Amino acid sequence: MKPTVTYSEILTASDTKRICFVDVRSPKEYRQATIPGAVNIPVLDDQAREKIGILYVNGKIEEAKQCGIDWASGQLPQMFAEYQSLLKEFDELVIFCSRGGMRSLSIFSLLKALGLSVSRLQGGYKAYRHYIVEQLETQLTKVNFMTLYGLSGSGKTDILTALAAQGAKVLDLEACANHRGSLLGSVGLTEPHSQKMFESLLFDASRHWQRGETVFTEGESKRIGRAVMPPSLYQAIQEGEKLLINVSLKKRVEQIHRDYVTVANLPELITAIGRLNKVINPEKVQRMQAQLEAGDVDQVIEKLLVSYYDPQYGFHKKEYLKTFVNQDSNQTAKAILAWHQERGPS
Repeated sequence: MKPTVTYSEILTASDTKRICFVDVRSPKEYRQATIPGAVNIPVLDDQAREKIGILYVNGKIEEAKQCGIDWASGQLPQMFAEYQSLLKEFDELVIFCSRGGMRSLSIFSLLKALGLSVSRLQGGYKAYRHYIVEQLETQLTKVNFMTLYGLSGSGKTDILTALAAQGAKVLDLEACANHRGSLLGSVGLTEPHSQKMFESLLFDASRHWQRGETVFTEGESKRIGRAVMPPSLYQAIQEGEKLLINVSLKKRVEQIHRDYVTVANLPELITAIGRLNKVINPEKVQRMQAQLEAGDVDQVIEKLLVSYYDPQYGFHKKEYLKTFVNQDSNQTAKAILAWHQERGPS
């Protein structure tokens, strides 16, 4: 590719090349949001960036530059080794910083002089965000959504995974948000994604959709963890076709147990249930926490489903094209696709 490339050009090149983005911003900036799949090799760490920023604000420009050089020079051998390692896996690396300025230019110039196959993203992360915001609505509204609804523990996410494995187009909103969309939705997961990261993952998921295709998704509220669905996407899902997934209470308890409960995250689950004090009698919450500590996990899950989760769902008011009883996610996905193919275009 060219030394400096636009994000649109990179998308085209990625059809034939293995391209890896390298985010040279600080770890804090990277954690907040980045280009999906990007590797973080920071030119400055969080502390150095903060110190240099203060120097710039105070007008000490030369001192700030020297501080940056001093810090980065000590990291160069390790950074160079990381770039060399990446080039064993990828055909080309695309470097970016916030706006395509000093940080990406400095490391790009050095690596290019050393003969590495690298390019630089024009306009940096800011230009990438502009492209995403500009294109996202078109991408998300060109398809027809078929949405799975059902009570908590119905296995809807597993069905989506099975649908994708069987060749269907799928939008997993919970994966994009890194949150399961409920009070306990972050248990066992890392930090929920920011709005910017959510939108980036939505774009990646929808990038190859074709107009008029059917995309399967799961019924969600507008807010999923820290992220909020774009209004156009939420409306398109609400106006789309709907399927109902039915599962016995016993199997729902088993599903929730699989999704949420491990020895490692049990303390996190106990803490999360404590947040129910505002909506459930605090004494009941304490009893449930005690039951979890004693190992009576499934009894607590059943109580939560029956007394807290189930009454909140209003999906019974919707009109469904078809109801599927989910005994096995792979078989349910197969049945959905067979029904959809037999039904033909809507």
